[in-house]
Amino acid sequence: MLEDNMPINWTAATSGVGAVLYFLITSIILIRRGLREQTVRALILYAAVSFLWTLLLTLGQLDLPTLLPDDLLARAPFYGILLLSCLFLHLGRSFLRLEDSGLGWWALGVVWIAAVISLDAQLLILPETLWAGAMKSLQQRDLAFGMLISGWAIFIVAAAFLTAKTYHQTQQPLHRNRITYWPLALGLIATGEVLILSGQELPIALGNVFCLLGVLTSTYVVLIHSLPDVRQMARRMLSYLIITLLTVTIYTAGFLATQYILFQTLPVYSTLLAGTVMALILVILFQPLLSLIQQGVERLISGTGYDPGRALREYSLSISNILDLERLATVAVGIISEAMEIRRGALFLVRRKKENENFYLRGIKGMGKEEPPLITLSASSPVAVCLRREHRPLTQYDIDLLPRFQGTPPAERVWLSSLGMDVYVPIYAKGEWIGLLALGPKVSGDRYFDDDLILLSTLADQTAVALENARLFDDLKARNTENEQLNKELAEANIELAHLDQAKSDFINVASHELRTPLTQVRGYTEILNEMSKDGSISPNTAIQMTDGISKAARRLEEIIDTMFIISQIDTQTLALNPSETTIALAVGSAIDSWAVALEERKQTITMENLKQLPPIMADGKRLQQAFSHLIQNSIKYTPDGGQIHITGRLIGEGMSPQEQSIEIVISDTGIGIATEDLERIFDKFYRGGDVLLHSTGKTKFKGAGPGLGLTIVRGIVETHGGRIWAESPGLDEKNCPGSQFHIVLPVHPRVLDAKSPTAFIASLLDGHN
Repeated sequence: MLEDNMPINWTAATSGVGAVLYFLITSIILIRRGLREQTVRALILYAAVSFLWTLLLTLGQLDLPTLLPDDLLARAPFYGILLLSCLFLHLGRSFLRLEDSGLGWWALGVVWIAAVISLDAQLLILPETLWAGAMKSLQQRDLAFGMLISGWAIFIVAAAFLTAKTYHQTQQPLHRNRITYWPLALGLIATGEVLILSGQELPIALGNVFCLLGVLTSTYVVLIHSLPDVRQMARRMLSYLIITLLTVTIYTAGFLATQYILFQTLPVYSTLLAGTVMALILVILFQPLLSLIQQGVERLISGTGYDPGRALREYSLSISNILDLERLATVAVGIISEAMEIRRGALFLVRRKKENENFYLRGIKGMGKEEPPLITLSASSPVAVCLRREHRPLTQYDIDLLPRFQGTPPAERVWLSSLGMDVYVPIYAKGEWIGLLALGPKVSGDRYFDDDLILLSTLADQTAVALENARLFDDLKARNTENEQLNKELAEANIELAHLDQAKSDFINVASHELRTPLTQVRGYTEILNEMSKDGSISPNTAIQMTDGISKAARRLEEIIDTMFIISQIDTQTLALNPSETTIALAVGSAIDSWAVALEERKQTITMENLKQLPPIMADGKRLQQAFSHLIQNSIKYTPDGGQIHITGRLIGEGMSPQEQSIEIVISDTGIGIATEDLERIFDKFYRGGDVLLHSTGKTKFKGAGPGLGLTIVRGIVETHGGRIWAESPGLDEKNCPGSQFHIVLPVHPRVLDAKSPTAFIASLLDGHN
């Protein structure tokens, strides 16, 4: 039978109660939130370890049988303190939403705990007395306890440092308010663990209470989403204290003043009369005076507020007649920002083509110099579902922490974070989500309170009509712009068709002339041969001369037909190549040799530079010779007698692999040049600069235009090799002869050509891309 005066074991009592409560806390968390969230999992782990720790502490205090040796059971609470401090650090990291995994801290915790246990259990091959002095000595267990205290301090200080650092880096008020509660939990747990480390019974019991309060605080902060605003509570408390002090001061001063006045004016002073007069004065003046004091104190502590009614009236009047979207965004966001003192804001236009399709959000510049970035929200995105269906403002705090938004796609999270907004207010018209007001943090650093969100919802409703009208007006402007662009493109197409029609007409004239000349020669020679054969007057030399003329005309006809055939192959992309290893110098040299007579007749000089230094390429040598031949012929035609033609080459991508290298060949002349507007058109079929009446069958006659197919063939051959050709010239000037340049870029190993401008094409080759 227990004696009535038996002392209470407070350590065992608090530990036992703590074990029960820790078990209940763990169970409640599992039931309410499960194991889906990382922070909740860390909290469950901490509460479960706390349960085991207090259970061991209780068993040790009551001398109940356990599976652990007595000496280990006696030291287990101290090991538990070190383990719990490490776990609380990781719980804090998860609560603060730090991005790194924290593996370094986990490794440090494991190594530190292992070192403490090894020293305390004397598992290391070390003498029991590590150092002996005249007055003191250092034992292994003393060192173990010192390491335990040091490790505990490191983890607690690290948790405090990370909390303070994250608080200062966090800008959103709701997140800052949430973090504000964490130092309270950390302080309670740290205080409790210090008391437990003292080793005394009552401090240990008190430490158990502090640790339990710390876990309860942590659980409350983790599980409760909408936490009371600490700044608002502090302001209200301060306001209440100031109002109370002022009220007492005014009441006391009024009572003393009333007593003094009555004492001076009345021959017989009456306390009852003084109280009656004071009560009457308070009834008349106290309530209005109290209201003034409250308003003054609130304004002094909270800063300048705003009048919701006035803000709503001003907003409605300002946006009612605005049809321009950008001006609507500027005015709407500007009025809201001025009234609520908001740092930034933006208006988004929401479009959706069909049901179950994604939402396209187009940002309209409200405050700031740049428009917000575009974004596409998935129809199944939790953010889009909430904004579309729930008809209420959504805060960034909700998106970051509520489990229902965990499925938000990463791209949408990045976009929302890049905006730096605190609250998103949807705008509806006829039940459809058509817009979004995104508002940033307040200048004061306060959160958006319920009254603010109600006002913002009302302002969003006011914006709906104006936004719908502005959107229709914007669509009309876009349609007009589109029509203007279509009309412009149609006009350009008509011009091109006219050019093409004229080119075809010119081609018919030129082709008929080109074909008629050799046909006339064939017919003339055959008629002469026929007549001379009948009268027997033909001599062998004459026959040879006649047949040579017929052969020359036939070759010209064959050349014209081959040209038509190549053009057909280029148009149908069936131009066949027979690639083999060849050199640019060989192809250019062969092309020059075919025009040696013409160059001599026109007294023109042609020079080559750096062609022999170029590496061999995989190409169809015959086709390249054909392309260079057309280019040289073109230069001969449009360069006056005595002019110069210069051909240079260079390697692009020196030092790279052959697959990434290209060769550029430039054929420049001192000719009459090319009109700027014709630099692209000269490669079109049938196009010829100048007047078609100046056509000449002479291949190299000055300005003697041909059928207008030579440069088209050149471009087809070059592009079939995976290359690029373009022309450069200051302009057309027959007097000053500014000349022209034809640039050909060919890959050392053929690859597909990317449609780019010449500058971008060269740059991509230098970068090793197509």
